[in-house]
Amino acid sequence: MDRNVKVWYLGHSGFALNIGNRFLIFDYYLDNSQNNERSLSSGVIEPSEIKDKEVFVFVSHDHSDHFNPVILSWKEQIPNIHYFLSFDIPKKYHGEWASVLKYNEIYQDENLRIQTFKSTDEGIAFLINIDGISIYHAGDLNWWHWYGEPDDWNNDMVAQFKQEVDLIKNHSIDIAFLTADPRLESAELWGMEWFLNEVDVKIAFPMHFGDDYSIMDRIKKSADKNSAFKKVKTISKRGENFNLIVE
Repeated sequence: MDRNVKVWYLGHSGFALNIGNRFLIFDYYLDNSQNNERSLSSGVIEPSEIKDKEVFVFVSHDHSDHFNPVILSWKEQIPNIHYFLSFDIPKKYHGEWASVLKYNEIYQDENLRIQTFKSTDEGIAFLINIDGISIYHAGDLNWWHWYGEPDDWNNDMVAQFKQEVDLIKNHSIDIAFLTADPRLESAELWGMEWFLNEVDVKIAFPMHFGDDYSIMDRIKKSADKNSAFKKVKTISKRGENFNLIVE
């Protein structure tokens, strides 16, 4: 059965998804907008907009561009909210409202199933199954190749990355959020390309590009050489939304 999913880009690695009465939020940290508008259309979570939803909030790691403690204030306005925090989030932010997850772990309840993977930087990546839909959020699990770093460091990074992808590739993924960081220069799409080539992904979104939307043109051009990039939805602004049909 086809399912309708609406996706919002919230900035950097932040995304929100609406599936029926369920609402998922990943790596939210930008809590203001240029025009001070507080709404999903500006890339800002306003709890009153989603207070009638069952809300699931995911944090992949403690870096300030992935985690803003403001998310914990939402529980005062949203009665049905669940938090899934990476193990490296400071303990002062833990509570009975949160499930703290380590890498290579499976969490399952009556609502969803979560499998975690070890990041090549900090924290974890999430593979989530909810309402028959499979969603992957990489966090900072990526093929990080930094020019200027020693060859040993870069070689170790790619080995770790490919090891984790080998664990993921047995899964079919409906929606994947994958790192595409322009700071990596010519290596900016290596991780995304490897993942798309190795894993059965239906739809993908780039993330972790900050405000450098020029990478979208390079993603489009990459599709001329590798058709896997045709699965990638390019993004033009914060708050942009996408209406998807997941088969």
